[in-house]
Amino acid sequence: MHIGEQIRTLRSQKKITQEILAAEMGVTVGAVSKWESGTTLPDVQMLCSLADYFKVTTDKLLGRAYKGSFAVCDDAGFIRETIKGILEKEGYTCAGLAENGTQLREIWSKNPPDILFLDIHLGEENGLELLKELKEKSSDTRIIMVTADNGEETLQTAISYKADAFVTKPFLPQHIITALAS
Repeated sequence: MHIGEQIRTLRSQKKITQEILAAEMGVTVGAVSKWESGTTLPDVQMLCSLADYFKVTTDKLLGRAYKGSFAVCDDAGFIRETIKGILEKEGYTCAGLAENGTQLREIWSKNPPDILFLDIHLGEENGLELLKELKEKSSDTRIIMVTADNGEETLQTAISYKADAFVTKPFLPQHIITALAS
């Protein structure tokens, strides 16, 4: 659906006319008509004003489905890149890749991701302790543990520290996608 169809749909849902929308946006009725027909597009500033007016994101107006941001913390570079490739193909946005807790904390301090894929064995640092620390900071972030250690004690500790899902290495792309849905 292109932006004009989105504007028309949102305007209809709000039960307002083109005239009312034009008055609210400070433009002519002709401008609204041209947006809705796809003849012209609103400029960036107007796009933001429309999004605010309709209480939607600019991604929604543009017909983009934002799935969320993710970060991957694993000491193995190929694992980070593999998970990144899978998630970007699925429409997620990368917030950062980290090989250790220090790098992850730096990413986290700027903007916590919506989803974190976290290894348990991070060289000097224990991913389970990092899980506990991060969940205390922000319970909104879904944290999915990714590890070759699938022992019962490890799994129970991850659950007690509020891990949202668990993926065992080696994994298939579908395992990552399935963990997102759990």
